[in-house]
Amino acid sequence: MNGGKYSVGNDFGDLGIMTFKNETQRIIAYHSWSRGKYLDLYDRLPWEVLTRNREATFGSIRNVHLHILEAYSWRLVKMFGRRSLAPLLKQLDEKNFDRVKNSKQLRALDRKVDHELLKVGRTLTEAQLRQKHELDLGGKKRWIFTEREGIWHVLEEDYLHLGDNLCMLWQDDIEPPYTGYMWWEYDTDPESHPYLHFSANMSKLSEGGYSKSKAPTKRKQSRGR
Repeated sequence: MNGGKYSVGNDFGDLGIMTFKNETQRIIAYHSWSRGKYLDLYDRLPWEVLTRNREATFGSIRNVHLHILEAYSWRLVKMFGRRSLAPLLKQLDEKNFDRVKNSKQLRALDRKVDHELLKVGRTLTEAQLRQKHELDLGGKKRWIFTEREGIWHVLEEDYLHLGDNLCMLWQDDIEPPYTGYMWWEYDTDPESHPYLHFSANMSKLSEGGYSKSKAPTKRKQSRGR
């Protein structure tokens, strides 16, 4: 199911329209859009919600998101030679997660990694996806895999760990953004998908957030008697 196109939006105006030649390109674009929707939600939440240790795989929502970026960055540097991301590998090391202090910094890191990922994605022909890599893991250990296997492994991590964050949001009665695949197709290319019939206000309905009954309210200052 090749073909189709994807507008990368305001974050990556220099990349323009991405035309798909294979399913790997398509799913890279979907993940870019999906993580962007979560970043939009994180901008509206108290930072404490994102950094609270919930005893998940990496402790907090922020940390899990940073781990996703570290996984992408490692493969982009080691497999595809994106040396511009090499300095980020130290910054995205687990012991440095606490240095990310707000959602603006989290978004900046995500978009920097994602920009390189989208640029790599548009170069991935079927012939290139079959190319093999051999990485030296130290000692006599070698890791041999194709580009398809390497990139799909990290896409799988994105799916897995975004599920962690979805469940942690539910702990606070926060609905995650709706990021269904068909909604992605319509949201990014409505002209090619008019048959999906999403409502005109779907963008608002799908953005996620606190359940109305659970939304935090500003504490009123008590008046002296």
